[in-house]
Amino acid sequence: MQAICAIILDYFGSSKTIACLTSLLDQGLDSVMVVDNSGDRQANIQLQDALAEFRQHELPFTIHQIVNPKNLGYAAGINNALRWLEKNNPHHYYLLINNDAEATPSMLTSLHQFILEHERTAIAAPLIDTGHGIISFQWYQRLTGLMFMRHVIGTFPYLSGCCLLVDRRILDNGLFDEDFFMYGEDVALCWRLSLSSWNISSVDQAIIQHEGVGSSHQGGFFYEYHMVRGHLLLAKKLARKKREIPFLFLVRMLFITARAILRAIRFRSLIPITASLTALRYRKIAIEKLNIKTGTTSYD
Repeated sequence: MQAICAIILDYFGSSKTIACLTSLLDQGLDSVMVVDNSGDRQANIQLQDALAEFRQHELPFTIHQIVNPKNLGYAAGINNALRWLEKNNPHHYYLLINNDAEATPSMLTSLHQFILEHERTAIAAPLIDTGHGIISFQWYQRLTGLMFMRHVIGTFPYLSGCCLLVDRRILDNGLFDEDFFMYGEDVALCWRLSLSSWNISSVDQAIIQHEGVGSSHQGGFFYEYHMVRGHLLLAKKLARKKREIPFLFLVRMLFITARAILRAIRFRSLIPITASLTALRYRKIAIEKLNIKTGTTSYD
């Protein structure tokens, strides 16, 4: 079994994907899986042409490809790649990296060394250099859905899905909860791990540069809708007991409403409000989906 495979999800971003691949050339990877999640023929042609040109250079790793018929979202896109790899070409570790992120020298070496030295660490992540600051752990408040850059009462730490080195021992027909399209799957994953004997770690010696907004932009309908939808899903996913769910959902609705108003003022646009209302309007459908039994998966 090979040691490490990187998985890159591409969504109308062939030039970014090539830049990401270039940053991985000296990281010690055995292989890379590039997933075309655009669901668009022209975007696929552009990606194929870019990869063909990239392959003309002598590469230290093998490149695999998957083309999804439509945009499956982040969680399902990554899970499909993991399932294919586990069936056809398994690795001990998988590096999940956004295509708008670039590794700095020795980033993967530092992550790999750390995870080897810490037996119960299931996921190790680098520091994220956004160009405006450095991000390590982020903190999610289970009751309100508020996010913080440091620990406050009622929060638990999570690692951004921007770049994660994952131990295959925690895979269970994939990694992420596919109820999430994008936004929230990394929070749900770290919450599940916090209920198990596995650890998550941020490695100070490893750094990745990240553009930040990827395939969406803050203030746009797509971003605002899926951010709200993710918070609503988390109301169920983070509940310790069933009777908590109505309270968690109600509190999130209050904060989501306040958030939408503030962001509408900030961006001078009604989009944050209309996107939030759209997500809340379909709350009956969301609640039905949330009633799917999730349990507390054990990774031991």
